[in-house]
Amino acid sequence: MAGSDDRNGGWSLRRRLAFGLVLAALLPSILFSTALLVGQWRRDHESLTAGLDASVRLNAGLIDDFVESQQAALKLQAEYIADSSGDSGVNLAGLLHAYPSILRVLEVDAEGNVVSIRDARGRSLPKLAGLAGDEEWFSMARDRFRPHVTNVYLRPVYGADAVIGVSAPILRGHRFEGALLAAIPVESLLRQSAESAARSQWELLLLDRANRVVFASHGLRYRVLGDAGAIGTTLGQVAATADLPTREMLLRGLLKDGAPAYVEAVRMRNGWVLALVAPRARLIAPLWPRMLLLAALLVVTLLGVMGVLAMQWRALGSSIDVLRQGLRGYVLGGRMDARRMRALPGELQPLARGIGELGERMNAAYAQVQRVLKEREEVIAERTESLNAAVAELSRQSKTDALTGALNYRGFREACEQIWDDPDSQPLSVLALDIDHFKHYNDLYGHAEGDVALRRFAGAVRSALFRSGDVLARPGGEEFAILMPDCSPQQAMQVAVRVCTRVREADISHDDTPSGRLTVSIGVAARSPDDAGIDALLKRADEALYRAKSAGRDRASV
Repeated sequence: MAGSDDRNGGWSLRRRLAFGLVLAALLPSILFSTALLVGQWRRDHESLTAGLDASVRLNAGLIDDFVESQQAALKLQAEYIADSSGDSGVNLAGLLHAYPSILRVLEVDAEGNVVSIRDARGRSLPKLAGLAGDEEWFSMARDRFRPHVTNVYLRPVYGADAVIGVSAPILRGHRFEGALLAAIPVESLLRQSAESAARSQWELLLLDRANRVVFASHGLRYRVLGDAGAIGTTLGQVAATADLPTREMLLRGLLKDGAPAYVEAVRMRNGWVLALVAPRARLIAPLWPRMLLLAALLVVTLLGVMGVLAMQWRALGSSIDVLRQGLRGYVLGGRMDARRMRALPGELQPLARGIGELGERMNAAYAQVQRVLKEREEVIAERTESLNAAVAELSRQSKTDALTGALNYRGFREACEQIWDDPDSQPLSVLALDIDHFKHYNDLYGHAEGDVALRRFAGAVRSALFRSGDVLARPGGEEFAILMPDCSPQQAMQVAVRVCTRVREADISHDDTPSGRLTVSIGVAARSPDDAGIDALLKRADEALYRAKSAGRDRASV
């Protein structure tokens, strides 16, 4: 009922109402939900960037402070060595004991040759000649009398640990006597910062002044001592704009999976670049539960609106059905049910009253039309009956031989086509009959007696047919044919023999024959798959008839 009016074309009040209600209910919800999601995303984004910025600055300060504290201890040790003439090796061992984060300390002379080395692991390490002669930290101590923090390096002769070095010159007065270099493992340098970043599900990357990786957490695609390449240059640019209020911080190529990530980077006091990396998925992931919740809210709202609409549609549909049935009743000469009309909504009561008034007028006109139609129908029925009877009789006469009552040639051909195409008429057999010496009969007795003989012959043949479906026809002259649907060749031969017998028993005198009476010759044929049509079957029946005549007449042949 709800969609029947829509199928008739035009616009639908129900559809427009439903669309308006759904739009009025869902559009504000969608806009409000979108605003909530966008606002939450912005807050999460600001919180993430603020957290990254604060954390990267804090960790950079911690690392700088840690390195500087180690450097200060090394500087004090260098001053102590310069002022003391004792064994420097003992003093270095004390330094390693006091500062467990230092892996080893080596002392070089003014030429860069190692004169003393101490390892926190108690290993025996070689003293290499000219080790520091061309290194930057040594040049800074010798030429500028300044301490220095090295880039990350790996010295295989002393082990497989990637380290950074802090150095301090040994000065006696204004004379350079050598330098100290403390090697600090990268892991101990950044252990605390890396653990803090991991708890926040961030990644940490530290690059030295040569754009090489000092430290890279597990989720990054870089490894210690590797060249950071273009990403390192980009991070340096990000670090240079760290104090700007707005800047682009979404980069690709840092994470192993290639996903984009938000990055905050700062330049440390020693020239290194520290970066914290937060995958963008971390910012998007919290939105999914909110989106699902808002989607559920929209679905519930939609279901509620559709439920209310369904109730209103049923109420409106039932009211329209009442009005429609009332109109149909008027069309058939009925009346509206007053009790059902009163049950309609108040908005439809004027329409119901108008329909009632219109129906009364329609009923009056309907009654008058019915009287006129009844009179005309009676006249038409009488004339139609007479016409049908005349047509039926004319059709029967046009297909029937007036002399014998059998089908004439026209009726025979129609019967042939109808039976040939009917699958229920298979198998099909045909009998071709020819009265023996009938031309001599007409010459001997005259055509009037010949007509009597034909009628008696047709009666004898009919008496030999037992099935209602068998069709007797007189295509012309003394030639007759019998169509036998659903009849096998054996049954057809039995009927043919019976026809010959009944014709002889009719004892129609014919003195110009050997037997002295009228006889018949019959050709029998049954339908075969080779027959292209009914004419092929009739032809084979005629051929069988000629064989019966050639064999002496008064018999049946196949």
